[in-house]
Amino acid sequence: MRILSRLTVCVIAQMSLLPGVSLGEVIGIPLKPDPPIAIDGDLGDWRTVPNALGITNATQVTYGAGAWTGASDLSGKVRFAWRTEYLFVAAEVVDDTISQRGRGQDVWKGDHLMLFLDVSPQQDAGRSSFGDGQYQIALSPGSLSTSGGPLLDTKPEAFAYKPDGMQLSGAEVAAVRTTSGYTIEAALPWSAFNNFAPSEGASLSFEIGVSDCDSPDPHQDSMMTSDARPWEITRTRLNPAMLAGTDGKPREASKGVPVFASLEVAGGAEKSVTFDVPQTPAGLEAILTFKARMQFEKVAGCNPALALRLNGKPVEATRMINKPQRAKARGGDIYSLGAGERIVMFYSPDFESTEKDPHYGLVDKYPACYFELRVSDLLQTGTNQLTVANTGTPDLLLVAADAQLVDRAHAENVQAKAGRPTGALPFIRPKQTLETAFTMAEQPDCAIDVTIGEKTFHVTTRFSTPRPGWVTGSNESFDHKRELRKESETIVVRDTLTNRTDQPLAIMHRHECNLGDAVERVWLGGLEQLDKAGSISQPANPTVCAGSSRAALGMLPLDDVFRLHASVFALDGTVGLADNNLVLAPGATYTTEWAVVPLPAADYFDFLNVARRLVNANFTVDGGFAFLRNGPLTDVWTDQQVADFIRFKDPKYICACGHPTYNGQFPHGTIFHQLDFTSFRESFARWRRLEPNREYLVYFHCFLDVREDGPTLFADARLLSPDGKQTDYGEESQRLYFPTENNSFGPEIAKNVDDILGPIGADGVYWDEHEYSRWQYHYGEPWDGFSGDIDPTSMTVTRLKSSVTLLTEPWRLALAKRILAKGPLIGNGPPFTRAMAALQFPCFVETGSITNCTQAHLYSPIALGDHLTERSEQDAYGIILAALDFGCVYHWYNDLDVVPTHPHITSFMYPITPMELHEGYIIGKERIITNRSGLFGWGDMSAHEVHVFDDTGREAPGFQTKEVVKDDARYTEVRIGEGWSAAIVRK
Repeated sequence: MRILSRLTVCVIAQMSLLPGVSLGEVIGIPLKPDPPIAIDGDLGDWRTVPNALGITNATQVTYGAGAWTGASDLSGKVRFAWRTEYLFVAAEVVDDTISQRGRGQDVWKGDHLMLFLDVSPQQDAGRSSFGDGQYQIALSPGSLSTSGGPLLDTKPEAFAYKPDGMQLSGAEVAAVRTTSGYTIEAALPWSAFNNFAPSEGASLSFEIGVSDCDSPDPHQDSMMTSDARPWEITRTRLNPAMLAGTDGKPREASKGVPVFASLEVAGGAEKSVTFDVPQTPAGLEAILTFKARMQFEKVAGCNPALALRLNGKPVEATRMINKPQRAKARGGDIYSLGAGERIVMFYSPDFESTEKDPHYGLVDKYPACYFELRVSDLLQTGTNQLTVANTGTPDLLLVAADAQLVDRAHAENVQAKAGRPTGALPFIRPKQTLETAFTMAEQPDCAIDVTIGEKTFHVTTRFSTPRPGWVTGSNESFDHKRELRKESETIVVRDTLTNRTDQPLAIMHRHECNLGDAVERVWLGGLEQLDKAGSISQPANPTVCAGSSRAALGMLPLDDVFRLHASVFALDGTVGLADNNLVLAPGATYTTEWAVVPLPAADYFDFLNVARRLVNANFTVDGGFAFLRNGPLTDVWTDQQVADFIRFKDPKYICACGHPTYNGQFPHGTIFHQLDFTSFRESFARWRRLEPNREYLVYFHCFLDVREDGPTLFADARLLSPDGKQTDYGEESQRLYFPTENNSFGPEIAKNVDDILGPIGADGVYWDEHEYSRWQYHYGEPWDGFSGDIDPTSMTVTRLKSSVTLLTEPWRLALAKRILAKGPLIGNGPPFTRAMAALQFPCFVETGSITNCTQAHLYSPIALGDHLTERSEQDAYGIILAALDFGCVYHWYNDLDVVPTHPHITSFMYPITPMELHEGYIIGKERIITNRSGLFGWGDMSAHEVHVFDDTGREAPGFQTKEVVKDDARYTEVRIGEGWSAAIVRK
């Protein structure tokens, strides 16, 4: 994707080039001496900076290998440097097609760099998921064009995906278009990274990837990374690095003080080793780390056979910091991992097999054979002696390895959670309607004046014509008619357009309001834009809300086509909605419908609750949901384990999936008909015997198919990219099709549902990605009659395309009704059309990023657990709390990794009929779920039953709440600390 001018290429040739990254290699990040780097996109400043990383080989395509056509399609060279104030990143990217129209959270869909950074690699080293000290940052080159106006021409920027909500204040990014792609450079302030103190020898770890989008339909086609290992977002995949001197050569990384490399101790014997240590640095503590196991031919049970003494003093099991004293195994047994001076060893042929074992592996991902123990108070400066004793019988061999001493920060340095608040608390009750006094006046040239108090907002509309130019009404290309309807909370606008030409006609339309200095806060798609600028294109939450503490307004599209095409934007004080993809057939008439929401003040949740009432989103979610795979991994569970899993998670709906497989992969598509359904039937029979009052579902996906002969069998249903090639889900074997009532794929994939509700005997269906999958548009026949790519300069159609959602809606709607006539239907992702939404079947959104909760805001507000980071029920509880920050309830995702040991607040979440969503709580007709303190009620005298959960996710027995009556209404006073939650159930 992008190379440089001839001058820059010559400069790069002088640099040392590392062809990718070798596993375990410590990469030196060179110090940049004076003069500092100017962030202008010109890489001339980097001519003396060593250690460029080459990202050029096919093995480095770690996502979308099927879409990558060679180094001219996507490749690059990336460099890092540092000074005391910044981490610098620069890249020259080769890219044959530049495509980046996104801003903010949407930049991942276009061309960009993605940086994964860990500034605390030695802190909590046993944790693989991202958390405190880890960052995911996208560096966007912007559109690198100035042809489409301020909405389409995006600027270079840095956007942080992890941690959620992070603002990269002080970051600088610049990019320059080149003959082969682009150059990009960025300065990221160290102050943004936990105030990391840069110095030569400081350790960190990173991964850098360059991502490609070659389509005007924005999505990630492929990604190349510096490391060629299989792609995943984990700390363990990041490459070790060190801040170096100007030569880029890292001084020897401090790997701790070696104690022993390997040791074998027979049963009843002991061995001692000596080692020298310096004084532990102030503010740190010494941690003894090692691997240990009992030698056995296969994974088996465990034995408290290890006893350690350091300088003659026992090293008690209570010193372990990377696992608890007791832990539950996948088989359901709870093992003691230490008692007194004895530490438990697992029987295993190696140090890794126990982690993968379906019975003995620990469910919370605690490392069975790896140990970390605090020993600062047992050490002495100079020579020390460690004694390793095997207290088992003589036939048992204890094997240990890789023992070392490392320095870590004190655990007590972790910031304590806030306690229960004191003082006055807010009274919280549903408002039912938002009382905003406003007037509406229709103005000439397709404008509307909306007056709220002393503030008047002038909302304008304009349409494109192929002259080219913008107009505000009927013209030689199309007729326009407007209808306005003022309602109690909203203004609904209907613009009817009729194509007067004999050709497909491009009609971009924009509805906007210049708020000027009245802009204090801006939300796009539910996410606040702290710089009050950006654009988002996604149909789940195509909303904009902006204004001040005195007056504000929101806007959202209502009809299907506008919602699917919509972009929401904020630029230079102007906010609005846009459709940049509308194309009408010759003589065709179409009515676009959208709404304005006047607000007394800029408050996203006030706007959202009006919008939810407008689109009729407040329907009942009657129960929880959990995945529980059928097959050998759960067949080995005892009846008690299965019953506990279901009882503690307490879902009404349980979805089976994953077994059997087809050629080692998930059996997506019509190949499902050929499976042996015995595993499903046997699992359901067992589960129903143990937990009869649940409903059991089976997974279904209507766009993916893995059969090898699919492109021939379903040639008329292949979902095509702009270059005419069949699209896929990232792997060539996972091909994408679009089902309709009339093509070859629709009737065949619908048979999966017949199998699920027939021979398998499921109660209902879980439908994954039911609106579209990965590719939003199809570039082939048939045409949907509304969509196309439009040249922003000539304002004419460059090519027709079809919304997958619109093309397939008749087929999907009929199938959904057929499923609902027989049983429950649960979906992944909200419906985007009015007809599908009117069915009111519950849908959740995935939370690989917790901000995805905003995509559930216009439908059922349900967050599915985060499969990337949840590795224990404690992790899951953290996501429950985080989802409540967006006013969402929770459904369970991971099964083998998240095996519950006690009941959770999800037992008291349902049924819930949402009335209002707020930051930190959701008010339903039946209950209120909150992670905040307050006086909660419904504005009536109904009685309340309260369940409070502590910061471990366990119900706090005997927790006292207070009842308060005010203005003939009963409230429950809930005072809870950080990390606590409560369910207030209406009686």
